[in-house]
Amino acid sequence: MTAIEDRHADSVASEGVLPDAPVGLVRLDAAARVVAANRAAWDLLAVSPDAVLGQPCESLWGLPAAVLDDEEGSWCAPGNDPARRIRYQADRDGEGWLLSLPHPETAALLRDAARLAHGEIPPAVIPPLRDLAQRLADATAERALLERIGALLGGCDLDLALPDAQAAHPLSRQIAAGFGNLAEAIRQAVALSVQVASEVPHLVGDNDELLTQSQAQVTALDTVLDITRRLLQGLKGAGEELQAVIAVAASADASARQGVAAARQLGDAMREVERRSARAGDVIEVIDAVAFQTNILSINASIEAARAGPAGRGFAVVATEIRRLAEQAATAARDVRVILDESGRALTESAASAEATGEVLVGIGDLLARASQAMESVVERVSAQDQEVIAIDAAVDRVAALSRSNLEHADQVAARGTALAQGTDTLRDCVGLFRLPADPLGHRRHARVRDLAQDAAVRIGEALALALDHGRIDEDALFSRDYAPIPGIEPAKFTTAFDALCDELLPPLQEPVAARHPWIVFAICANPDGYVPTHNLRFSQPLTGDRAKDLVGNRTKRLFADRVGRSVGAHTDPYRLQVYRRDTGQIMFDLSVPVFVGDRHWGGFRVGYTLE
Repeated sequence: MTAIEDRHADSVASEGVLPDAPVGLVRLDAAARVVAANRAAWDLLAVSPDAVLGQPCESLWGLPAAVLDDEEGSWCAPGNDPARRIRYQADRDGEGWLLSLPHPETAALLRDAARLAHGEIPPAVIPPLRDLAQRLADATAERALLERIGALLGGCDLDLALPDAQAAHPLSRQIAAGFGNLAEAIRQAVALSVQVASEVPHLVGDNDELLTQSQAQVTALDTVLDITRRLLQGLKGAGEELQAVIAVAASADASARQGVAAARQLGDAMREVERRSARAGDVIEVIDAVAFQTNILSINASIEAARAGPAGRGFAVVATEIRRLAEQAATAARDVRVILDESGRALTESAASAEATGEVLVGIGDLLARASQAMESVVERVSAQDQEVIAIDAAVDRVAALSRSNLEHADQVAARGTALAQGTDTLRDCVGLFRLPADPLGHRRHARVRDLAQDAAVRIGEALALALDHGRIDEDALFSRDYAPIPGIEPAKFTTAFDALCDELLPPLQEPVAARHPWIVFAICANPDGYVPTHNLRFSQPLTGDRAKDLVGNRTKRLFADRVGRSVGAHTDPYRLQVYRRDTGQIMFDLSVPVFVGDRHWGGFRVGYTLE
């Protein structure tokens, strides 16, 4: 019992009466019949005294008499009313029991606590339980929110649409941001898997073609290897044959030298014969002169014999015979002279021929000598080519081995391409488990950023075009892709031919977008290489030399080569929505739209923001 109840019980036990106290008191006799009760008990029991006095204790919410076997204790009535609780204590004299009923406030407290425990929020809660009731109400709302989220996640449903009552909960914004990040990340994975899947057949086809070409290359190299080995054998044979030819040429050169010597000797002999023939001609001249003189003498003798008459006839006959002999000698001399002349001419021609033969033989000897030298040079070159062919043979052998290895690798690549195709199908099947929002722009924040970005991109393109028209920059400079590093800065920064113009034109167009909503982190331009010439003022703070601080505080004039950074200025889609983890560690969305200067694509305007 409570201290109040104990105090009242002691008073009743000592005085034998039931005081009019806030606590309901009931007296039972030894037979467990109701013999007395105070006003608080009648009010709590909500019955008249006549209906209960003299009745068994069962009339008190069904209290069984068997419960009263102990000297003291408590009993709760069956049902859902926790306020129906009776505490009992036997009298000291053993003549009955004193029962105490809950205080009305205690009963109300017990009833409200029980309802709260069952998840019911009473319309009016007693003051001690109001804070608890509010906490339970908040917990109930959070539980309902978590149950809804659990049901969506259990079904891989990322299309989160919360009722207004749940959307107003403080956790809803973080949960919606998480769902949005996850949904767009999976959407990007789906798009990437589709892109990879579309490329895989081409990759497999290229691998098959590479495999075929590698096989053909191996076959061709084997053929080349066989040809080079046959060539090597042919060069060896040619070298041996050239050595034999050199030996024959050397022998021919020796014979030619002997022929030259013989020709020279023949020429000398011919000249000697010619000299002697000339001497015979002189003798013939003498004979011819003698014959002429003899003929003259015979004529003179005939004349004298005629003058002598008969006495001179015999002398005339002799003279006639002498003249005939002289004529025959003269004729013979002339014939010999003709023969000697012809022999002389023949000897002269023979000597000339022998001399020419000697010269020819000398030329042949020189040619044979040069041919021998040339063949020796050829032998040397063949020997050198032999070594080169051996090197080529070794190189071709190595290339053939590499080609065989490439063939094996191409086969492996083909197998991996097939596995990649299967993996891509698996990836598409896995990400296909998730139900994504049909239109990412269905989220009001995405649609709002898209509108802001498209409007800013148009105005930026017009400003750059106007600068071109006014001659403030030429087209080559505006579209330049040359970057000059700024020394001594980490992370690296660069200057370009157009960044000074951007420092002047872009802030008035970028800053209003960046300041439009507190959840927008940045709004900047980037060219197709991911170069940001002019960042927002909040990210263009003075350099400190501290890399970690400058990484966050000064991000202007940098080349952003991450997955998102290198794509925002390169695409020409109407818009591109991406989610990524920034190099500062922050997860955010990036929505970019192309910037055109006239009809030429210059870059993109990108807005970074969160859903929280």
